[in-house]
Amino acid sequence: MTKEDIKNKMHELKTDEEIETFIKSRIEELESIAQEKVVGQGYTTTFDDYISSKVSFKPVASLDDKECPNLIYDDIEPYCELVKILVTKHAYLNELFLFTPIMFEIFDYMSSQESVDHMEDTVIERHLLYFIAMQKGRENISIKEFHNNKCACCSENAGLAHNIFKILGIDSQYVVGKREEERHAFNIIFPNGYGNLPAVLFDPSFRISFTNQKGNRYSMGYFKVLTSEEYNNMLSGNATLIDLEKSARDLIRYYPVLMGCIPDYENAHYRIGFAGSLKTETDDKTSNAKSGSYVI
Repeated sequence: MTKEDIKNKMHELKTDEEIETFIKSRIEELESIAQEKVVGQGYTTTFDDYISSKVSFKPVASLDDKECPNLIYDDIEPYCELVKILVTKHAYLNELFLFTPIMFEIFDYMSSQESVDHMEDTVIERHLLYFIAMQKGRENISIKEFHNNKCACCSENAGLAHNIFKILGIDSQYVVGKREEERHAFNIIFPNGYGNLPAVLFDPSFRISFTNQKGNRYSMGYFKVLTSEEYNNMLSGNATLIDLEKSARDLIRYYPVLMGCIPDYENAHYRIGFAGSLKTETDDKTSNAKSGSYVI
């Protein structure tokens, strides 16, 4: 199905059963064209395909010569819950309106305010999940375990976001790189299709916040429409400053409730890949990208 076919189909969905059937059919379609690949830290820097059951997805590096188990996205719940929201607000079918509901769905499914408030404990619990699985020689670990323990970090978040975009027919990359000096996973979205600019950086692990005069706080998706220079600089493996000033202005323009609010966000340097690792799965799709425009 094309992106337009999917949009039209979603306009027709009325019941939970129809939504579940739609999600299962999309996954079956994506699985049918999937290929066996190894993806993740130390293996790839970008990955374009759906993270299917055929993909060996390694969110963390191997430890003590023990290979990281494959993270399996085997739960349709987050996809179904998101689509329930999207079918009631068709404006969300525009990519740039999707970032906020996707961010919240990922947070609700795999995190909690407690896990965010105690991030050091959350990171330790996440590492323990993988470490114990490695010690037991498990081949796979289910995303449901991160849902149950509320201990997902950037790799799990970006992987789920990537699959959501693929199910919705939107061209997305799962990216392994750095945010400042820390290894990090995030997404790059291509609203006009692979090989066409603009590219949009989306980081589901962060948010842009707004506070009004009454102290009410609103959180929105963390995104930046990249210039051609910024994208090509990142593609070359260079650290690129992601300045969210324009994104914040655009969000205020999109959402009247944000009018008069003070934005709060963290600019950061992002890069694709890290020292000594600049392998790319799909250079043919993204190098020499054609200029384009996207009305926002």
